[in-house]
Amino acid sequence: MRLLPAVLLGAAVVLNLVTPAHLTFLGLFVAAPLVAAAVDTPRVTLATVVATLVITTPLLTVVNEPPGLVPVERTVLVGTVLVVAVLALVVNAILVAARRRMMSALGVAEVVQRAVVPSPPRRSGPLSVAARYRPAHRDNLIGGDLYATQETPFGTRLIVGDVSGKGLGAAAAVAVVLGAFREWSTHEPELASLACRLEEALLRENRRTGLLSPEEGFVTAVLVEIPRAFPDRLSAVCCGHPPPLLLPPGEPPYHLPVAESAPPLGLGLDREALRNDVRDARFPPGCFLLLYTDGVTEARDVHGEFYDPATALGGRTFRDADELADALVAGVVAHTHGALKDDAALLAVHHLPVAPRVEGR
Repeated sequence: MRLLPAVLLGAAVVLNLVTPAHLTFLGLFVAAPLVAAAVDTPRVTLATVVATLVITTPLLTVVNEPPGLVPVERTVLVGTVLVVAVLALVVNAILVAARRRMMSALGVAEVVQRAVVPSPPRRSGPLSVAARYRPAHRDNLIGGDLYATQETPFGTRLIVGDVSGKGLGAAAAVAVVLGAFREWSTHEPELASLACRLEEALLRENRRTGLLSPEEGFVTAVLVEIPRAFPDRLSAVCCGHPPPLLLPPGEPPYHLPVAESAPPLGLGLDREALRNDVRDARFPPGCFLLLYTDGVTEARDVHGEFYDPATALGGRTFRDADELADALVAGVVAHTHGALKDDAALLAVHHLPVAPRVEGR
Protein backbone atom coordinates (compact mmCIF):
# COMPACT_ATOMS: atom_id res chain seq x y z
CA MET A 1 0.00 0.00 0.00
CA ARG A 2 2.87 2.39 0.69
CA LEU A 3 4.14 1.82 -2.85
CA LEU A 4 0.72 2.41 -4.41
CA PRO A 5 1.01 6.24 -4.72
CA ALA A 6 4.19 5.90 -6.79
CA VAL A 7 2.54 3.23 -8.92
CA LEU A 8 -0.48 5.48 -9.52
CA LEU A 9 1.69 8.45 -10.52
CA GLY A 10 3.79 6.33 -12.82
CA ALA A 11 0.74 4.80 -14.47
CA ALA A 12 -0.85 8.23 -14.91
CA VAL A 13 2.27 9.62 -16.61
CA VAL A 14 2.60 6.67 -18.97
CA LEU A 15 -1.08 6.69 -19.90
CA ASN A 16 -1.04 10.45 -20.54
CA LEU A 17 1.93 10.09 -22.88
CA VAL A 18 0.68 7.12 -24.90
CA THR A 19 -3.01 7.99 -25.23
CA PRO A 20 -4.81 10.78 -27.12
CA ALA A 21 -4.48 14.27 -25.68
CA HIS A 22 -8.10 14.55 -24.57
CA LEU A 23 -7.56 11.76 -22.02
CA THR A 24 -5.97 13.26 -18.89
CA PHE A 25 -6.45 10.43 -16.33
CA LEU A 26 -6.90 13.05 -13.66
CA GLY A 27 -8.32 10.46 -11.23
CA LEU A 28 -5.00 8.63 -11.00
CA PHE A 29 -3.15 11.85 -10.21
CA VAL A 30 -5.50 12.88 -7.40
CA ALA A 31 -5.67 9.35 -6.00
CA ALA A 32 -1.92 9.21 -5.29
CA PRO A 33 -1.79 11.82 -2.49
CA LEU A 34 -5.03 10.54 -0.96
CA VAL A 35 -3.65 7.00 -0.72
CA ALA A 36 -0.40 8.31 0.79
CA ALA A 37 -2.42 10.30 3.33
CA ALA A 38 -4.24 7.17 4.44
CA VAL A 39 -1.28 4.82 4.81
CA ASP A 40 1.90 6.84 5.33
CA THR A 41 3.60 9.50 7.43
CA PRO A 42 3.15 13.29 7.07
CA ARG A 43 6.61 13.58 5.49
CA VAL A 44 5.90 10.97 2.83
CA THR A 45 2.44 12.45 2.22
CA LEU A 46 3.95 15.90 1.68
CA ALA A 47 6.56 14.43 -0.69
CA THR A 48 3.78 12.70 -2.65
CA VAL A 49 1.81 15.96 -2.85
CA VAL A 50 4.86 17.86 -4.15
CA ALA A 51 5.66 15.11 -6.67
CA THR A 52 2.05 15.09 -7.88
CA LEU A 53 2.03 18.87 -8.44
CA VAL A 54 5.45 18.87 -10.11
CA ILE A 55 4.35 16.12 -12.51
CA THR A 56 0.80 17.19 -13.29
CA THR A 57 1.35 20.92 -13.83
CA PRO A 58 3.59 20.65 -16.93
CA LEU A 59 1.96 17.45 -18.11
CA LEU A 60 -1.55 18.89 -18.19
CA THR A 61 -0.61 22.35 -19.40
CA VAL A 62 2.31 21.90 -21.80
CA VAL A 63 3.38 18.36 -22.66
CA ASN A 64 -0.03 16.83 -23.20
CA GLU A 65 -2.36 19.80 -23.37
CA PRO A 66 -5.77 18.72 -24.70
CA PRO A 67 -6.63 20.44 -28.00
CA GLY A 68 -8.84 23.50 -27.67
CA LEU A 69 -8.23 23.76 -23.92
CA VAL A 70 -8.69 27.37 -22.83
CA PRO A 71 -6.61 28.86 -19.98
CA VAL A 72 -9.56 28.71 -17.56
CA GLU A 73 -10.05 24.99 -18.14
CA ARG A 74 -6.31 24.43 -17.80
CA THR A 75 -6.39 26.27 -14.49
CA VAL A 76 -9.35 24.16 -13.33
CA LEU A 77 -7.43 20.94 -14.03
CA VAL A 78 -4.37 22.04 -12.12
CA GLY A 79 -6.53 23.61 -9.42
CA THR A 80 -8.38 20.32 -8.92
CA VAL A 81 -5.12 18.52 -8.32
CA LEU A 82 -4.01 21.26 -5.94
CA VAL A 83 -7.24 21.15 -3.90
CA VAL A 84 -7.08 17.37 -3.57
CA ALA A 85 -3.41 17.60 -2.59
CA VAL A 86 -4.21 20.05 0.21
CA LEU A 87 -7.12 17.85 1.27
CA ALA A 88 -4.72 14.90 1.45
CA LEU A 89 -2.49 16.82 3.85
CA VAL A 90 -5.49 17.64 6.05
CA VAL A 91 -6.69 14.02 6.01
CA ASN A 92 -3.21 12.79 6.91
CA ALA A 93 -3.00 15.21 9.84
CA ILE A 94 -6.37 13.96 11.14
CA LEU A 95 -5.34 10.31 10.80
CA VAL A 96 -1.99 10.88 12.51
CA ALA A 97 -3.74 12.57 15.44
CA ALA A 98 -6.21 9.66 15.63
CA ARG A 99 -3.36 7.13 15.61
CA ARG A 100 -1.64 8.98 18.44
CA ARG A 101 -4.83 8.94 20.50
CA MET A 102 -5.27 5.25 19.78
CA MET A 103 -1.68 4.46 20.80
CA SER A 104 -2.21 6.43 24.00
CA ALA A 105 -5.39 4.46 24.70
CA LEU A 106 -3.57 1.19 23.97
CA GLY A 107 -0.82 2.21 26.36
CA VAL A 108 -3.38 2.82 29.09
CA ALA A 109 -5.07 -0.49 28.28
CA GLU A 110 -1.77 -2.33 28.54
CA VAL A 111 -1.07 -0.77 31.93
CA VAL A 112 -4.56 -1.74 33.13
CA GLN A 113 -4.13 -5.28 31.81
CA ARG A 114 -0.82 -5.67 33.61
CA ALA A 115 -2.32 -4.27 36.80
CA VAL A 116 -5.37 -6.56 36.72
CA VAL A 117 -3.52 -9.67 35.46
CA PRO A 118 0.15 -9.22 36.41
CA SER A 119 2.78 -11.68 35.30
CA PRO A 120 3.28 -14.34 37.98
CA PRO A 121 6.65 -14.92 39.68
CA ARG A 122 8.98 -16.90 37.43
CA ARG A 123 10.06 -19.27 40.20
CA SER A 124 8.16 -21.01 42.96
CA GLY A 125 10.32 -23.51 44.81
CA PRO A 126 11.18 -26.33 42.40
CA LEU A 127 8.82 -24.88 39.76
CA SER A 128 9.46 -22.41 36.97
CA VAL A 129 6.45 -20.58 35.54
CA ALA A 130 5.82 -18.72 32.28
CA ALA A 131 2.63 -16.85 31.39
CA ARG A 132 1.43 -15.68 27.99
CA TYR A 133 -1.56 -13.66 26.87
CA ARG A 134 -2.41 -13.33 23.18
CA PRO A 135 -5.39 -11.08 22.34
CA ALA A 136 -7.46 -12.01 19.32
CA HIS A 137 -7.18 -8.38 18.18
CA ARG A 138 -4.04 -6.36 18.80
CA ASP A 139 -6.10 -3.26 19.63
CA ASN A 140 -8.00 -5.10 22.37
CA LEU A 141 -5.58 -5.61 25.24
CA ILE A 142 -8.15 -5.72 28.03
CA GLY A 143 -9.87 -9.08 27.84
CA GLY A 144 -11.65 -11.62 30.00
CA ASP A 145 -8.86 -14.20 30.31
CA LEU A 146 -7.04 -14.55 33.63
CA TYR A 147 -4.19 -16.42 35.24
CA ALA A 148 -2.33 -16.29 38.55
CA THR A 149 -0.09 -18.28 40.85
CA GLN A 150 -0.05 -18.11 44.64
CA GLU A 151 2.32 -19.48 47.26
CA THR A 152 0.21 -20.88 50.10
CA PRO A 153 0.70 -23.02 53.21
CA PHE A 154 -0.72 -25.90 51.17
CA GLY A 155 1.69 -25.50 48.24
CA THR A 156 1.73 -23.61 44.98
CA ARG A 157 -1.72 -22.93 43.61
CA LEU A 158 -2.52 -21.86 40.07
CA ILE A 159 -5.60 -20.62 38.26
CA VAL A 160 -6.42 -20.02 34.62
CA GLY A 161 -9.88 -18.80 33.71
CA ASP A 162 -12.04 -17.16 31.09
CA VAL A 163 -14.91 -14.74 31.68
CA SER A 164 -17.82 -15.40 29.35
CA GLY A 165 -18.65 -11.76 28.73
CA LYS A 166 -16.71 -8.98 27.04
CA GLY A 167 -15.75 -5.39 27.68
CA LEU A 168 -15.30 -3.57 30.98
CA GLY A 169 -17.67 -5.92 32.80
CA ALA A 170 -15.46 -8.87 31.93
CA ALA A 171 -12.34 -6.98 33.05
CA ALA A 172 -14.02 -6.16 36.36
CA ALA A 173 -15.02 -9.82 36.79
CA VAL A 174 -11.38 -10.80 36.20
CA ALA A 175 -10.33 -8.47 39.00
CA VAL A 176 -12.93 -9.94 41.35
CA VAL A 177 -11.97 -13.56 40.67
CA LEU A 178 -8.23 -12.93 40.96
CA GLY A 179 -8.71 -10.90 44.13
CA ALA A 180 -10.72 -13.70 45.70
CA PHE A 181 -8.16 -16.27 44.54
CA ARG A 182 -5.27 -14.39 46.14
CA GLU A 183 -7.21 -13.98 49.38
CA TRP A 184 -8.80 -17.40 49.81
CA SER A 185 -6.09 -19.64 48.34
CA THR A 186 -4.04 -19.11 51.49
CA HIS A 187 -6.97 -20.03 53.78
CA GLU A 188 -8.97 -22.81 52.12
CA PRO A 189 -7.25 -26.19 52.43
CA GLU A 190 -9.29 -27.83 49.61
CA LEU A 191 -9.47 -26.90 45.93
CA ALA A 192 -13.21 -27.53 45.89
CA SER A 193 -13.77 -25.09 48.74
CA LEU A 194 -11.51 -22.55 47.05
CA ALA A 195 -13.54 -22.77 43.84
CA CYS A 196 -16.73 -22.18 45.81
CA ARG A 197 -15.18 -19.13 47.47
CA LEU A 198 -14.38 -17.70 44.06
CA GLU A 199 -17.94 -18.27 42.93
CA GLU A 200 -19.32 -16.59 46.06
CA ALA A 201 -17.18 -13.51 45.42
CA LEU A 202 -18.28 -13.37 41.77
CA LEU A 203 -21.98 -13.74 42.60
CA ARG A 204 -21.81 -11.21 45.41
CA GLU A 205 -20.14 -8.59 43.21
CA ASN A 206 -22.42 -9.38 40.31
CA ARG A 207 -25.49 -8.80 42.48
CA ARG A 208 -24.05 -5.54 43.76
CA THR A 209 -22.86 -4.01 40.50
CA GLY A 210 -24.21 -6.17 37.66
CA LEU A 211 -20.76 -6.91 36.23
CA LEU A 212 -22.07 -9.42 33.70
CA SER A 213 -25.37 -10.02 31.98
CA PRO A 214 -27.58 -12.83 33.35
CA GLU A 215 -26.90 -14.88 30.22
CA GLU A 216 -23.10 -14.47 30.46
CA GLY A 217 -22.55 -14.17 34.20
CA PHE A 218 -20.11 -17.05 34.59
CA VAL A 219 -16.39 -17.80 34.50
CA THR A 220 -14.75 -21.05 33.44
CA ALA A 221 -11.67 -21.91 35.48
CA VAL A 222 -9.13 -24.60 36.24
CA LEU A 223 -7.48 -24.73 39.67
CA VAL A 224 -4.29 -26.66 40.34
CA GLU A 225 -2.38 -27.34 43.54
CA ILE A 226 1.18 -28.65 43.71
CA PRO A 227 1.76 -29.59 47.37
CA ARG A 228 4.83 -28.16 49.05
CA ALA A 229 5.63 -31.46 50.76
CA PHE A 230 5.01 -33.56 47.62
CA PRO A 231 6.00 -31.50 44.55
CA ASP A 232 5.94 -34.64 42.41
CA ARG A 233 2.14 -34.74 42.72
CA LEU A 234 -0.60 -32.32 41.71
CA SER A 235 -4.33 -31.97 42.15
CA ALA A 236 -6.67 -30.19 39.73
CA VAL A 237 -10.33 -29.36 39.36
CA CYS A 238 -11.98 -27.93 36.24
CA CYS A 239 -15.08 -25.79 36.34
CA GLY A 240 -16.31 -25.86 32.75
CA HIS A 241 -12.74 -25.31 31.57
CA PRO A 242 -10.35 -27.20 29.21
CA PRO A 243 -8.37 -29.79 31.19
CA PRO A 244 -4.66 -29.35 32.01
CA LEU A 245 -2.09 -30.87 29.67
CA LEU A 246 0.80 -32.82 31.18
CA LEU A 247 4.06 -33.39 29.29
CA PRO A 248 6.05 -36.04 31.20
CA PRO A 249 9.70 -36.48 30.22
CA GLY A 250 10.08 -39.15 27.56
CA GLU A 251 6.33 -39.75 27.30
CA PRO A 252 3.55 -38.45 25.04
CA PRO A 253 1.57 -35.46 26.33
CA TYR A 254 -1.83 -36.27 27.80
CA HIS A 255 -4.80 -34.36 29.17
CA LEU A 256 -5.61 -34.86 32.81
CA PRO A 257 -8.87 -36.88 32.83
CA VAL A 258 -11.02 -34.42 34.73
CA ALA A 259 -14.72 -34.71 35.45
CA GLU A 260 -16.95 -32.80 33.05
CA SER A 261 -19.83 -32.41 35.49
CA ALA A 262 -18.57 -29.30 37.30
CA PRO A 263 -20.22 -26.13 35.94
CA PRO A 264 -18.39 -22.81 35.54
CA LEU A 265 -18.16 -20.36 38.42
CA GLY A 266 -21.43 -18.49 38.73
CA LEU A 267 -23.72 -21.32 37.62
CA GLY A 268 -24.11 -23.02 40.99
CA LEU A 269 -21.22 -25.12 42.27
CA ASP A 270 -21.94 -27.93 44.69
CA ARG A 271 -19.11 -28.22 47.22
CA GLU A 272 -19.61 -31.93 47.93
CA ALA A 273 -19.94 -32.86 44.27
CA LEU A 274 -16.91 -30.74 43.41
CA ARG A 275 -14.79 -32.63 45.95
CA ASN A 276 -15.41 -35.77 43.91
CA ASP A 277 -14.32 -33.94 40.75
CA VAL A 278 -10.80 -33.19 42.02
CA ARG A 279 -8.24 -35.30 40.18
CA ASP A 280 -4.66 -36.20 41.15
CA ALA A 281 -1.71 -36.89 38.86
CA ARG A 282 2.01 -37.52 38.95
CA PHE A 283 4.19 -34.48 38.38
CA PRO A 284 7.75 -35.79 38.50
CA PRO A 285 10.89 -33.66 38.03
CA GLY A 286 11.32 -32.72 34.38
CA CYS A 287 7.56 -32.76 33.76
CA PHE A 288 5.73 -29.81 32.21
CA LEU A 289 2.19 -28.64 32.93
CA LEU A 290 0.10 -26.47 30.61
CA LEU A 291 -3.04 -24.57 31.62
CA TYR A 292 -4.82 -22.54 28.94
CA THR A 293 -8.11 -20.97 27.96
CA ASP A 294 -10.38 -22.13 25.15
CA GLY A 295 -8.81 -19.55 22.86
CA VAL A 296 -6.18 -22.27 22.38
CA THR A 297 -8.34 -25.35 22.00
CA GLU A 298 -11.01 -23.63 19.89
CA ALA A 299 -8.55 -22.05 17.46
CA ARG A 300 -9.46 -23.22 13.94
CA ASP A 301 -7.50 -23.41 10.72
CA VAL A 302 -8.85 -22.57 7.25
CA HIS A 303 -10.51 -26.01 7.10
CA GLY A 304 -12.29 -25.57 10.43
CA GLU A 305 -10.02 -28.02 12.28
CA PHE A 306 -9.43 -27.28 15.97
CA TYR A 307 -5.91 -26.88 17.33
CA ASP A 308 -4.87 -29.85 19.48
CA PRO A 309 -1.98 -28.92 21.77
CA ALA A 310 -1.33 -32.55 22.76
CA THR A 311 -0.80 -33.54 19.14
CA ALA A 312 1.05 -30.38 18.19
CA LEU A 313 3.51 -30.60 21.09
CA GLY A 314 3.98 -34.38 21.01
CA GLY A 315 7.49 -35.61 20.29
CA ARG A 316 9.07 -32.24 21.08
CA THR A 317 11.41 -31.38 23.91
CA PHE A 318 11.61 -28.06 25.73
CA ARG A 319 14.35 -26.59 27.86
CA ASP A 320 12.14 -24.50 30.12
CA ALA A 321 8.64 -23.13 30.69
CA ASP A 322 9.27 -20.06 28.51
CA GLU A 323 10.20 -22.18 25.52
CA LEU A 324 7.07 -24.29 25.94
CA ALA A 325 4.84 -21.23 26.31
CA ASP A 326 6.33 -19.61 23.21
CA ALA A 327 5.94 -22.83 21.24
CA LEU A 328 2.26 -23.08 22.14
CA VAL A 329 1.53 -19.46 21.17
CA ALA A 330 3.46 -19.85 17.92
CA GLY A 331 1.59 -23.06 17.16
CA VAL A 332 -1.82 -21.43 17.67
CA VAL A 333 -0.85 -18.42 15.54
CA ALA A 334 0.46 -20.66 12.75
CA HIS A 335 -2.62 -22.90 12.91
CA THR A 336 -4.97 -19.94 12.49
CA HIS A 337 -2.64 -17.92 10.22
CA GLY A 338 -2.85 -15.17 12.85
CA ALA A 339 -6.65 -14.97 12.67
CA LEU A 340 -7.54 -15.83 16.28
CA LYS A 341 -11.24 -15.62 17.05
CA ASP A 342 -10.81 -15.45 20.82
CA ASP A 343 -8.16 -14.31 23.29
CA ALA A 344 -5.74 -16.98 24.46
CA ALA A 345 -4.05 -17.10 27.87
CA LEU A 346 -1.82 -19.81 29.32
CA LEU A 347 0.44 -20.83 32.16
CA ALA A 348 3.35 -23.17 31.52
CA VAL A 349 4.89 -24.82 34.59
CA HIS A 350 8.10 -26.84 34.67
CA HIS A 351 9.02 -29.08 37.57
CA LEU A 352 12.75 -28.47 37.47
CA PRO A 353 14.87 -31.61 37.31
CA VAL A 354 16.86 -32.44 40.41
CA ALA A 355 20.47 -31.37 39.97
CA PRO A 356 22.93 -34.28 40.29
CA ARG A 357 24.71 -34.32 43.63
CA VAL A 358 28.44 -33.68 43.47
CA GLU A 359 30.39 -35.73 46.00
CA GLY A 360 32.79 -33.75 48.13
CA ARG A 361 36.42 -34.61 48.44
